Amino acid sequence: MLRLLCGDTESIRVRPRLTAFLLVLGSLYAASAAAFEHYTAHGGPVKGLALSPDGRWLVSTSFDYTAVLWSVPDFSERRTLVGHEAAVNAAAFSPDGRYLVTAGDDRTLRVWKMDQLLANTPAPVPKVLTGHTAKVVHLTFSADGQRLASSSWDHTLGLWSVPAFENLAFLNGHDGPVNAAQFTKDGLSLYSAGGDGHIRLWDIRQARYLRSPVENGWGINVLAIDEDLDLLAYGTANGGMRSVSFSGKGPSVDYAADGPPVVSLALDPETELIAFGNSEGRVLIADARVGEIAHDFRAVKGPVWGMVLMPNRESVVLAGLDDFVTRIPFGDASSPVATGGERRFHTLDEQDNGARQFARKCSVCHSLEPDGKRRAGPSLYGIFGRRAGTFSGYPYSAALARTELVWNEATIDALFKDGPDVVTPGSKMPLQRIPKAKDRHDLIDFLKSTMQQE
Repeated sequence: MLRLLCGDTESIRVRPRLTAFLLVLGSLYAASAAAFEHYTAHGGPVKGLALSPDGRWLVSTSFDYTAVLWSVPDFSERRTLVGHEAAVNAAAFSPDGRYLVTAGDDRTLRVWKMDQLLANTPAPVPKVLTGHTAKVVHLTFSADGQRLASSSWDHTLGLWSVPAFENLAFLNGHDGPVNAAQFTKDGLSLYSAGGDGHIRLWDIRQARYLRSPVENGWGINVLAIDEDLDLLAYGTANGGMRSVSFSGKGPSVDYAADGPPVVSLALDPETELIAFGNSEGRVLIADARVGEIAHDFRAVKGPVWGMVLMPNRESVVLAGLDDFVTRIPFGDASSPVATGGERRFHTLDEQDNGARQFARKCSVCHSLEPDGKRRAGPSLYGIFGRRAGTFSGYPYSAALARTELVWNEATIDALFKDGPDVVTPGSKMPLQRIPKAKDRHDLIDFLKSTMQQE
């Protein structure tokens, strides 16, 4: 049950242009392959996207521990940023374009100087900001560039000075993970969205909580505000896509009331477009000023973790469970865009069971190539007989680097039977199991056969 505390508002439920959608749907499906452009530079799922203030650079952050800087509009890979020790979740450019900040599962923020990145300075060393005690999932600068806010699953917001990048405070008040934040235009206040279902308002000068303009029965995953458009938009864990009046004097709009979790949100004040993405690949794009849906489509298979609306209604760029960035041109901005797209990490009907188990449980994080490719986990090439924590060049956790565990049929079976929390405690491997003995056996046979083919 949603309770608004920002004043009495009229609630509006909008419906997409179904007639236009039905008229173009057939032709769009036929052209869907041409409508989707994929750009590959990562070795794992892409977690986030950010566009530079001048629109010349796009950064993608990935499960593979890296961020990639792309030039726009050709989407050529300009630089790979290496330094994080776990998945990189978020990035943000400073308003003056001098700095790029990344944040990740390693609980750190890393500050990169753009002039070094663009000059191809060999191995630039970022400034590392510490203090969070859990993953950092969102970054935002104030409009004047004097402050940076970091949202963390440690239930806090970090406030940092710019350009010194020194910690000013950690704001405590949320009763769960903090998922997103944004400063007001004057930089004096900060709105934050949390897993506790609150959007909270903070006084930056006094570093204190003021009130909750929105209280929702489900967690709030994403947030965007625009004072000129008089809107505060957010997406919820139970599929709500909603905007309310920032001033409390205008209407609220329900773009979607329920469904899979909403995991991304983009707002472009210049074009007045707002876009939501959910965990099952749905993207909804609307005119934020009038609350009219322009596009509503299935973009990818899996979650839309990151999203950027490109200038001039040119395209939308998406990130998710694939190792590529997807660009979808709008074409006629008044019509929905095509649905489609294929996951890179997917199973095929013709695959045998062992290959399917590898695709489902291993392929996102691990390759079978000798060079390891760029992945969140080490290559499984030559795994049989190899002591855990010894693949060259991979930054293992301290716990796994000290282990005496040797990978063989029995230990791999135990890993997926009992789970990494039991077999490799303290490792970076996500918690997952394969309950059926036959599935584990088939996976092991697949790994062995792959090694024999080399």
